[in-house]
Amino acid sequence: MALSTNTIGQGRATLAGEVRGEIERLIVEGELAAGVKLNELSLSNAMGVSRGTVREAIRSLADSGLIDLIANRGAFVHETTLDEIRNLYDLRGAIFAMACSACARRMADGDTPHLARKLETNLERMQKANDSNDPKAYYPLNIEFHDLILENAGNPRAKAMYDNMIKEMHLFRRRGLSNATNIARSLEEHRAISDAIIAGDTDAARRAGEQHTTSGFTRYLSQADKADTAAAD
Repeated sequence: MALSTNTIGQGRATLAGEVRGEIERLIVEGELAAGVKLNELSLSNAMGVSRGTVREAIRSLADSGLIDLIANRGAFVHETTLDEIRNLYDLRGAIFAMACSACARRMADGDTPHLARKLETNLERMQKANDSNDPKAYYPLNIEFHDLILENAGNPRAKAMYDNMIKEMHLFRRRGLSNATNIARSLEEHRAISDAIIAGDTDAARRAGEQHTTSGFTRYLSQADKADTAAAD
């Protein structure tokens, strides 16, 4: 995890940004779990930087939704409530459905000549992950699929909003794609979205995008209920 001496030589502001990025990565990838207190000393030792730099990086994450700063207690990885999760899925669904429709329109207009091939390649790789029952391989490909659509929707502001929101959603989103049944359903929904976009059918693409997000929330709830039941047992 240690940062390079080249990075350190770029100045305090740049270094704090690098440390912020690393802490963000640890949270998003689940290496720092929800509810865990961020230990400045441990993080500074691991990264080879000062505690002050780590503290600065942590404070800069306060508005990201990934951490909570609690007076006299410190910084903790955010634990998302069910209402927050529902709201995030609703907002994500609205942006993603719009992006799917926009991609279909731009496909029909000939503005995205390489998108069809990229979507098909992604779907092939997701199919392989599904065939081998490999959630760890599927999850980043799932992220890549959605990124392809947001990148080709022709709306940079929507993509920026989506990217910021998705960082927080990584805290719980993996749970909905943790078993073979859910992966298979997700893949089927991806195919419906891809087919509608490639066909240039804006209405079908929007509906498929909305349905995918709604189903994703249902999958999350199902896995959360199972986890709660297991904990009670």
